[in-house]
Amino acid sequence: MLFFQVFRNYQYSLLDTLPVCQDFNRGLCTRPACKFVHLQEGEGVEVIDQHVAVCRDAAKGQCCRSSCKYYHIPVDLPPAPVMAALSSYLQ
Repeated sequence: MLFFQVFRNYQYSLLDTLPVCQDFNRGLCTRPACKFVHLQEGEGVEVIDQHVAVCRDAAKGQCCRSSCKYYHIPVDLPPAPVMAALSSYLQ
């Protein structure tokens, strides 16, 4: 089963800020598809009031900052066999 995080509001606009997972910060998050941001110590992402700002450049695949203070939404790709099947289906 695939889990995808959705970071859009009800109007399908990219959210400006995302909440940080407090359970993850304490080492207690066990949700397989947590809807909150998991940050590692020392990532350099700026956290204000337990929220991070989304990097709009990274969302477009165009962030050129070597050390970006904004959160880059991770891209979770399906496993290789699923990607291959999708690729052959779309051709």
